[in-house]
Amino acid sequence: MLSRIADAMFWIGRYVERADQTARVLDVRLQSITEDVSGDVAPACAAVHEIFGSPAPEGSEQSVQKVLDRLVTDRSNPSSIAGSLQTARENARGAREVLSTEVWESLNTTTLGMPRGVRPARMHSVFQYAKDRCAVVNGLVDGSMTRDEAWLFWRLGQLVERVDMGARILQAHDLEDRSDQATVLLLRTCSAHEAYIRSYRGRVGASAAISFLLLDSIFPRSAAHCLLQIDEALEVLARMHGAGPDRLGTADPGRRIVGRAVASLRYRSLEELTSDFDAEMEQLQQVTGAVTRTLGSTYFHPAH
Repeated sequence: MLSRIADAMFWIGRYVERADQTARVLDVRLQSITEDVSGDVAPACAAVHEIFGSPAPEGSEQSVQKVLDRLVTDRSNPSSIAGSLQTARENARGAREVLSTEVWESLNTTTLGMPRGVRPARMHSVFQYAKDRCAVVNGLVDGSMTRDEAWLFWRLGQLVERVDMGARILQAHDLEDRSDQATVLLLRTCSAHEAYIRSYRGRVGASAAISFLLLDSIFPRSAAHCLLQIDEALEVLARMHGAGPDRLGTADPGRRIVGRAVASLRYRSLEELTSDFDAEMEQLQQVTGAVTRTLGSTYFHPAH
């Protein structure tokens, strides 16, 4: 496969996942801000900006409207919903030969359908549109493309972005606030509330929620599940490119990075993981960056 196509598919997966995750996070967080009449809106909005690594605009009072302008409709911001979808569409334009027509048309329709502006009173419908349309795009990729290299790179992009966003959400969470309200807000932000309730039979606990989001091997948005899926996809890619059989260990630098991260989660207690939680979540984000760079040097821009 051409490195250009591999690169494009990886970033399509990342940007569609980013748009979906951003819509999910904002839907929960901004609704919480608007419903909390006793809270201070400005620091709450600044905290939302921090999750996405997008500094809040300086020189003016923060508001829900400014968050919407920056993180929903600003097409020049690759962290916004509209910006992510537009960048995914631009990458898809360069990978048309491997994308099914259904996927291209759906992504095109989704991008063009994003509004140029949105008011707080209408924000939920925009978030629902983004979530629904991203689900359609992902469903069409799953249902209309063969499980070849193109699909694997798309899948890797989706999983890497999911780990990165999950780590950012957890990093922004206040571990000292063990109230049910804060725990439910965290779970809802990660689209994990209902799955958690089914797993823990309705019992809400701060430590159990953190454990679920980090370590549950069958919840599709947990860090552990995504890392295991990344390792599996990298293994299949290596085989496609003629890698010899591994014995103990692996020669793939990407799998080494992911394997260390999985072992770090699997073989340490939750207390140890949360003792310096900010550093642990920062490390997870660094893992996603390292995997992205390794894919670039191995498949996207290999040395000649």
